[in-house]
Amino acid sequence: MNRVESNVIFGDVGGFYSLKVKWCGCQTGKHEQWRQLLKMGYVAASFRRPQTAFSTRLFERVHLELVEGHGSMKGVCGILKRLTEPNFPERVDNRYVEFMRVYRWYRDLVWTIEGGGFHEPELCDIPGGLALFCTSCAQPGVNLFEAQADDPSWLHRIYVTMDGDFKMEQLKQRSPESEVRLRDGQGFLVGREKYMEFLERTEDWVQPVSRSTCNDFHNQDHADVSVDHLMWRGIASLACARHGLLNNPSTPTNVKIKSLVTIYDLMCQYKVKLLERLKKGGLTQPRELQMLYLIGKFHLGGHKDNCWAEYTLDLLLGSGRQDGEILESLWSTLNKSKSTVRAMSDANRQEFLDDLIQDSNWKKLVGGGLRPILLNYCQELTLK
Repeated sequence: MNRVESNVIFGDVGGFYSLKVKWCGCQTGKHEQWRQLLKMGYVAASFRRPQTAFSTRLFERVHLELVEGHGSMKGVCGILKRLTEPNFPERVDNRYVEFMRVYRWYRDLVWTIEGGGFHEPELCDIPGGLALFCTSCAQPGVNLFEAQADDPSWLHRIYVTMDGDFKMEQLKQRSPESEVRLRDGQGFLVGREKYMEFLERTEDWVQPVSRSTCNDFHNQDHADVSVDHLMWRGIASLACARHGLLNNPSTPTNVKIKSLVTIYDLMCQYKVKLLERLKKGGLTQPRELQMLYLIGKFHLGGHKDNCWAEYTLDLLLGSGRQDGEILESLWSTLNKSKSTVRAMSDANRQEFLDDLIQDSNWKKLVGGGLRPILLNYCQELTLK
């Protein structure tokens, strides 16, 4: 049977190559051209008569370049062009648009597989269901299954620190209505619709014009800075105060978290209107949950003396030796990608930030507790 031939541009870690491909001539639906490419480890840029394909090992390398080297997709494409034609990179066919589109699609599939969505599809419908969480802290249904009557209160308590990063801003877009979101709310960032609903509920909220009753805090006293050129001013996050993992989902079981410690730089000012703001946004505090409000040790030194006794971690039974400032170190790493994030589309920005945070959590899980378990398991297998 005669085989159909066509030229296909392949993208790999060594550059772009134009090769002639002889497609399988079978007429069955199991041998579409994109499937043939996928069996060889290449992801086609289109399903009908593909003319461009990229290798999965290229995407894995690009992922590391972005999350570890904090590069940009445009820079990666420039490197691939120079590898293809070192002296005349401008002669290489421009496949930047195809590369961006297929990479996003590939990363969405990786998220579904690595997050457990392939074996448990219901995770794809749970907010944050595909994200890595802190397995070292109290997680109902994960490492906490039974509650005893004499359990101390700190045993069923989690510690979260909150902070904002105003360097991860995003410029306004020209046509935001044309965006396609592949992963919206399944990772670390809140879903777009849910967040916009919260903003609509609180749009008439007026920040009281008053200076801090504690010491002079610049962010609070200069909240009226013009940001008309920005779509988003930055990001705000909650992270595990002990281990620095962002996002702490819980599984509903008969065991519940009894108390929550929230640590923030300006907690003495922030908590004054907190419950009022939550109610305005349609959020309520569970009655059975005890809320404790504290200040991290680094910022506590900038407060007045009477804040120390009320907000210090040193006087909280069960808090251990923690400073509550771990988000500052996470921001310092995340901010290396601020120039890349600033000009991204809103959907791509959301997915890219999910990738950065997921990679940070993975390294903490492996380095903080998972690696010794894996090593012991491998040793047992070797001995057997």
